[in-house]
Amino acid sequence: MYRLRSLARLLIIPFLLLSCQQIKNITHTLSNFNNLKFKLESVTNFNLAGVNLSTKSTFSDFSASDVLKLGNSFALKKFPASFILNISVKNPNTGKGGTNSIPVKLTMLKWKLYIDGIETVNGIYNRELSVPATNEAIHLPLEIQLDLLQFFENKGYEGLINLALSLGGVKSDPSKILIEAEPTVSSPFGTFQMPLIKITSHTYN
Repeated sequence: MYRLRSLARLLIIPFLLLSCQQIKNITHTLSNFNNLKFKLESVTNFNLAGVNLSTKSTFSDFSASDVLKLGNSFALKKFPASFILNISVKNPNTGKGGTNSIPVKLTMLKWKLYIDGIETVNGIYNRELSVPATNEAIHLPLEIQLDLLQFFENKGYEGLINLALSLGGVKSDPSKILIEAEPTVSSPFGTFQMPLIKITSHTYN
């Protein structure tokens, strides 16, 4: 019986040592884990009250039928806009520069949209997005729908059209847009929520 107990202890000790080492490795990896990075690249497919703005620069570019659609919509106190925010996502955990190579999946993105500093709509992007440990930019298309008149009524008819053109026209300026987001990611070590981030067109955050 004594020999069996001694043998059991001998078998358990290496297992415990291995487990401790594995825990240390995981702890070290997690302590060096870098969160995903996000950047707003462009605004595309911008439609205002059924009018495609992608080929428009100024009010003079609208056809008579476009002006009729826009005028009728504004008269009804509705100016629905839909567009896509093209966001780049990078995984900086490449195994270089002291990091560990860790593939990550974005499982959910809670977001809130600001235009010209004004809080507008919010939502949840819940499509799984694999982000390899290569620092390669992965495309995330965030579909947006909102009524511009609801948030920018004080700009008036021409002001709203100019705002829409500045966002989604030929001379689109993504710098007017800010997205507050709470990403949820999964890794080989589990699923967790990243801190609140601000996604802009200026740099990766």
